[in-house]
Amino acid sequence: MKKIFVTASCFIIFSCFKTDIVQFEKKNKLAPIDASGLQYGGIGGMTDTAIICNPAGLGRKFCRFLRKYDNTFWTDTENYYSDFSDIQFLNSEHFISFFDISNDVSYCKGWRPGENTYDGIKWNIEIKRDEEDIFWFDYEYYGTSQEIEYTILYKYEVIDSLLHFSSSDDENFIFSPSEKNYSKDSIDTSEIIEMEGCTFYGA
Repeated sequence: MKKIFVTASCFIIFSCFKTDIVQFEKKNKLAPIDASGLQYGGIGGMTDTAIICNPAGLGRKFCRFLRKYDNTFWTDTENYYSDFSDIQFLNSEHFISFFDISNDVSYCKGWRPGENTYDGIKWNIEIKRDEEDIFWFDYEYYGTSQEIEYTILYKYEVIDSLLHFSSSDDENFIFSPSEKNYSKDSIDTSEIIEMEGCTFYGA
């Protein structure tokens, strides 16, 4: 009788132990993996499609696209993107910068994830997809109100060393790696205007 009791107890303990292992493995599979491939088993309970890239904080280590293309510049050589023909990606708070370089006035502005406000105008940015060569985010425009007026999905994808841009409002452009010098001393322009989140290099 004692032998049967011990055997039954061992079976129960083993079953519980096996269940814990299965649950741990399941949880660990859903644990986030940063851009370097390191898995964080202590942050479980997530789906494998969860977006936790946040270049404005410690979440930048999970940003695959921004890590790969950190501090890269791209230009629209055909000047189809007339407002801001050059862009820069950074794996930091202001993750994307837009440059408009001309002989008269050159502009530069940058966006960060979450809420942005400039000159009384508010917009919000939420990252929707983050892969090594694919980066999507929603641009939610509030204007001066407290309600969203419209939302645009921006899509960037690097294919064959070219940056393909498209948006939900039917804009499509192709950018090439830029070899321009973005220092203030090298830009042939009469005036430089630097808005929040972006600066030209140099004094």
